[in-house]
Amino acid sequence: MFLTEPSHTQYDFHFRLFGVPVRVHPLFWLFTVILGFNQDPKMVLLWVAAVFISILVHEMGHAMAIRWYGWSPSVVLYSLGGLAIHNPYVTAYSGSSQLRRNKWTQIVISLAGPFAGFLMAGLLIAILVPTEWVKFKIIYFSGTDIPFLLLPTEESKITNPYVLMFIGDMMYINIWWGLVNLLPIWPLDGGHVSRELFQMFDRREALRNSLVLSLVCAGGMVLLGAKSGNGFIAMMFVFMAISNYQDLTGGGRYGGGNPW
Repeated sequence: MFLTEPSHTQYDFHFRLFGVPVRVHPLFWLFTVILGFNQDPKMVLLWVAAVFISILVHEMGHAMAIRWYGWSPSVVLYSLGGLAIHNPYVTAYSGSSQLRRNKWTQIVISLAGPFAGFLMAGLLIAILVPTEWVKFKIIYFSGTDIPFLLLPTEESKITNPYVLMFIGDMMYINIWWGLVNLLPIWPLDGGHVSRELFQMFDRREALRNSLVLSLVCAGGMVLLGAKSGNGFIAMMFVFMAISNYQDLTGGGRYGGGNPW
């Protein structure tokens, strides 16, 4: 959901996955621990592992799509999310004839991240449910009929509470966070998609119309968070709504940037 790459630090963790350079900024670990803080250190470590795996899968989804279109991608995990970045002047192939870009390029790249997470959640369900290793129950937002969590139940064959908690975290992050990311709110992936669609039909007013839609949807999420008593959701979308309003009135970036 971030638009700029954070500065390099001496504490960055570097590795490559499927040939894609990955950098983990130290603030990623800090914010993840804060978000999942618990008096049980094991639960905190499992939460950090679930977030790391899930966000990495999400960003690798973007990165693989970027590579498919001929660019050379890199991934940065930072704060509460990450970035999949491409250099438009560096290709993943030796010959420019390999470039595959078209008007749907940005949309496909934007959707690839959330759907990579959905695929991971689907694979877990496909493995765990038929074997009855894990049985799930649906948890709804307080006072609403909107599904919020898919949690393992005590009827599962797996009885270790830490394993069940890890599976529940994976479901939560890959399904719920993925669905939220598809909302047409800038700078979420859904905001990238809506902006590209507006540009296809009315390029002159595309930025303005996408920001208006983004602002309305962000406001709706603030109300949902407040109604359900979820302060984190409400506050996160308050910041997005403020940013969108600043962009709309010309006081912000006006929604520039392409990283996913």
